[in-house]
Amino acid sequence: MTRALVLGVVVSAVAVGIGCTGRDMVTGRAAQRRPYLATDTMGVVPATAVMIPLQARPELLENSAATLSLSQPGVFFTINDSENDPLLFAFDSTGADRGAWRVAGVANVDWEAASAGPCAAPTAGSARRTCVYIGEVGDNEAKRPTRAIYKVNEPSPQRAGFLGAVMPVALVYRYVDSPHDVEAMYVAPNGDTFLITKRRLLDASGRLRPALVYALPASLWPADSVVVATLVDSLPIIPGSAPMRQITDAALSPDARHLAVRTYAQVYIFATDSITGRVNHAIPPSTCNIVAFDRWPGEGVAWFGRSGRLLLTSEGRESPLISIVCPLPSGTE
Repeated sequence: MTRALVLGVVVSAVAVGIGCTGRDMVTGRAAQRRPYLATDTMGVVPATAVMIPLQARPELLENSAATLSLSQPGVFFTINDSENDPLLFAFDSTGADRGAWRVAGVANVDWEAASAGPCAAPTAGSARRTCVYIGEVGDNEAKRPTRAIYKVNEPSPQRAGFLGAVMPVALVYRYVDSPHDVEAMYVAPNGDTFLITKRRLLDASGRLRPALVYALPASLWPADSVVVATLVDSLPIIPGSAPMRQITDAALSPDARHLAVRTYAQVYIFATDSITGRVNHAIPPSTCNIVAFDRWPGEGVAWFGRSGRLLLTSEGRESPLISIVCPLPSGTE
């Protein structure tokens, strides 16, 4: 089935117009979210959303990330949050289960991020292979001296209920300054990996700092010892400046021209360099408010194909996928 046909089926069969009144989609967690609904109104509210029931398999308990395959249209990969089995899951744009794979020889201590990207930095004449990068990047207390990223060859989607195995290559790293809690990670077309801090940080005078961006160049793979993630940028998002402003995921668009960065209340879309994945700060980001559409707690964001539409995921087996359209930065449409 082509991606265009899949999207047509999804929109015609399960599209749900959700008004902009803040009405909660899920009654079970409404009480948890209600105190926060009016605390952060930044951003344009999408007019409608598409709800896609996720036909989750029993092992997918805490859907903590999302990434669109770069080589298999309509296929997404996701992972469980910390202390679950080390499994990589696939689903398609209808929400159907397309298999799971055990990541051999590793444990899920605090998996929080996933990103599709090239298996290695591109070189002249080499075949382009796509990998899924799994981020063992969570650190709620910001105390762990090292973290890890696991890279696996992107598996082919399978039938519902399939369970296979993939062999990872691991990169163990530390931050150049101090440990950080991270849930947002993305891989650029040149193979570099970027990590964006989640929680509030204070400067020497006690003021809130913007989110920090650290880089792991593709040239670091493979490594027999701990490598260093260097500080390369910051974003105009200040975690802790509003009750729901913590960064939970990031996704680079398939053409690498835009970066979506998600908090519990917003999606920020930045213009990026299409080779390096670096944010172009000369172009102000656009901001989309997702409070009215999201389940609690919301976690993942991915690009829904090459259309500019975004896919939101939330923890919980019964949490649907939510597809929305957010404005792109001015002049980059």
